Amino acid sequence: MPRITCNFEVKITVSNRLIHYSILIIGLFFASCNPERRVEGSKEAVERMKSMQIKRVTSPQVVTIVDDWGERIVKQAQLDWEAQAKKPNANLSALCQLQGIAEIDSLEQLYGVQILLLGTKDMKNGQLSVKEKEVLDAYLYNAENKLPQSTNIQKLGDSVLIYNAPIAVQNMICQKCFGDDASKLGLWRVKFLKNEVIRKVDGKSLVKNKK
Repeated sequence: MPRITCNFEVKITVSNRLIHYSILIIGLFFASCNPERRVEGSKEAVERMKSMQIKRVTSPQVVTIVDDWGERIVKQAQLDWEAQAKKPNANLSALCQLQGIAEIDSLEQLYGVQILLLGTKDMKNGQLSVKEKEVLDAYLYNAENKLPQSTNIQKLGDSVLIYNAPIAVQNMICQKCFGDDASKLGLWRVKFLKNEVIRKVDGKSLVKNKK
């Protein structure tokens, strides 16, 4: 009697293999037809690899990075603020609180920072540390006495760095947001977290800075 059962099992095995191969081919086809997803996935993979790199970053290097990034952030944030303020029916009250400025929100996300505008009234701001108020008071003294101002970096403990940058009195921000103050003091405050700085910095740039 012919072994029908065996032939039937062979046919089933062959059919199953054909199905698996077909699914694999179809999957590869759709993957090749969606390059944007592959690119997006590769970018995420690169970011994960960067964050997983073992980086030896010294305290002076962190300060240097914060100084560089702080300058870039303030420069871009100021341009974004002025662009929004020049729009018809701009809500200056909200802009002075940095509300509704998507570009500045994006800067915060990109660098992992918090960006604020400070003025004389912030001497009573309960969210500022004693050290920050001392620095703000020094800026206020310079403003009242028409003395030169410069950027400043403060270390708050081992995990936080504050970058301050004074705003020129003739700048639109000082005129619109701090015009009622006699000193017209305006100050950018960028709060950095040390761990975020180390996580986001490119290891190759650290090597370049050493040379």
